[in-house]
Amino acid sequence: MPRIDIDGVKLNYELNGKGPYVVFINGLTMDVNGWILQVPDFSKRYSVLRYDCRGQGQSDKPDMEYTPEIHAEDLKRLLDKLSIEKAHIVGLSNGGMIAQHFAVNYPQRLGALVLVDTCSYIGTLLELIIKTWIKATEVGGSELRYDVALPFLFSENFIRNNLEKILSLKEASVKTNPPKAVINLARGCLKHNIHERLSNITAPTLIIVGEEDILIPLKYSRILHENIKNSKLLVMRDCGHVPPIEKPEEFNKAVISFIKDHDHLVI
Repeated sequence: MPRIDIDGVKLNYELNGKGPYVVFINGLTMDVNGWILQVPDFSKRYSVLRYDCRGQGQSDKPDMEYTPEIHAEDLKRLLDKLSIEKAHIVGLSNGGMIAQHFAVNYPQRLGALVLVDTCSYIGTLLELIIKTWIKATEVGGSELRYDVALPFLFSENFIRNNLEKILSLKEASVKTNPPKAVINLARGCLKHNIHERLSNITAPTLIIVGEEDILIPLKYSRILHENIKNSKLLVMRDCGHVPPIEKPEEFNKAVISFIKDHDHLVI
């Protein structure tokens, strides 16, 4: 996979398809493969850019806290290096936090914005959960961290009916997420708070949330919807924290339907 140097930090990325650009931003411990179920549908119409943030996957993992502001600046510089002037952006969870900072800081580089199961600030319960993940990683490495995180990631039906897939996801997550990098990612995530600046987001915005998301519940998507003027809210039934994996067909259809109405913003 190709990598691009951003001030001494090499970021791994994948480009597929042709057309206007769509960027997918990973959740906290995802890598580019977490969006594999989106590539076939989106690449029929778009140039699909997936990348690993610093600290993730095949990107470099300097020993520092990776805050959403740093990630947003990395994305801007990645787009510069790839000569991408404007793009639609889709961010999941921590990726949605990064996307909010990008939308506020670099509005001229953004077409449509899609925020998936994310929030504008770290609430008390989410803070406790993330700190528990950090402790689990310190005590038992990435394998224990995944086991502790699992009940918060997917709906009950998905877990019950997809045990083999979940084991495969666990193996990949443990392999690509060394403990120190996970801790740095999590500590950086805890710094996220852009709530007072949400009104500065002017891009057409689709907010998607799994109805059964217990990690970042529906109320946080409602807060985003209430504070981002040009936004729509979609609640996905029988779905937890990761709609791109749990409900890929429904997710892909909804996102493509939304962003294609705004392709004129990125062409």
